[in-house]
Amino acid sequence: MRPSPALLIHRHRYTFLFGALLVTVTLGPLLEAMSFGHRLMELLLCASLLAALFPIGQRLQRHVLLVLVLVAQLLRWWASDAGGAVAMAGAVLWGVLATIAAWHAVRFSLSSHRVRTEHLAAALSAYLLLGVCGGVVFAALSAISPGSMAVGGQGTAHGLGIGTSMYFSFVTLATLGYGDITPVSQVARGLATLEAIAGQLYLALLVARLVGLRSTDRSP
Repeated sequence: MRPSPALLIHRHRYTFLFGALLVTVTLGPLLEAMSFGHRLMELLLCASLLAALFPIGQRLQRHVLLVLVLVAQLLRWWASDAGGAVAMAGAVLWGVLATIAAWHAVRFSLSSHRVRTEHLAAALSAYLLLGVCGGVVFAALSAISPGSMAVGGQGTAHGLGIGTSMYFSFVTLATLGYGDITPVSQVARGLATLEAIAGQLYLALLVARLVGLRSTDRSP
């Protein structure tokens, strides 16, 4: 008997999450160039966060998390009219939910000594969640204080778009250091430093351990 679609999604939930996050990250900068790109990007972010929180807890916990995701998304939409405090509240709530999702993904990836594809997908999803979360935070920070970030050496009048912020976040997370977008304020520099350290520690410790376990599992 073939498994039901719901069971199939549950078995491969982190694989689907990794695909959703990868699409969101890849399309972010491209969507920003379109007139409707901002709203579509917000929908992708909301869908990715929902997918990230789907594996967590029982039905009641999932319902609570669903409500919190909707609140965070409403705050982000409201921020375009209401201003800085609402933008930061939405970003903080989004970041907390993304951190919870990333933590559970890491726990799942380390839950077995026999590492399978789903465990690797969970570990990679947590890494992408860190980058996306950083993009949301940097976008909110630059909206509140446009002078906190500089593009090409010049301050931004209206802050960074979400696609540009995610690009900067992943460049920072991977410590590429292109230098086309730079943090100017002390808060932005502190967040960028924290993200760069987190990205390197994550890759050095967690992913290396998973790859080692998988190699051991395959050894004769």
